[in-house]
Amino acid sequence: MSKRRKIIIVLVAFLGMVLVGLGIHFKPSSPELTELGDYRVSTDEKTFEIDLASNSSTGYSWVASDVNSEAITLKGVTYHTYPSKSDTVGSGGYSQLTGKVTKSGKQSFKLTYCQDWDGGEKEMTYQVTINSTKNKISKIKLTEVSE
Repeated sequence: MSKRRKIIIVLVAFLGMVLVGLGIHFKPSSPELTELGDYRVSTDEKTFEIDLASNSSTGYSWVASDVNSEAITLKGVTYHTYPSKSDTVGSGGYSQLTGKVTKSGKQSFKLTYCQDWDGGEKEMTYQVTINSTKNKISKIKLTEVSE
């Protein structure tokens, strides 16, 4: 095999490793959550993420309540804008709630989209139900409830 051919093979292999490495670090983009009520759920063993359509410019945010801290640990709710809309004033994004189930069985808590101050308005509420076994989350269900 010629020296030139060996160099090309090494460069192609290196480029392949770089592309695989980039694929590991960047999640494919998901469809945008544009309407209030849109959400998506993802789990990994005992941890979960719940993404909810949101618009921080309205004064509304997602607030978790009635959480059994012995069974569920919430890491918090963070707001994200979409890159395609980051320059548009008043455009929506999504709020991401992350947490971990620490106890097997059926657990539940509430997520409310509201103005989080005294006298603030409530727009909608979900009852979040999480079923889990010893090793992993088996199901997460969001049910809209009326207040």
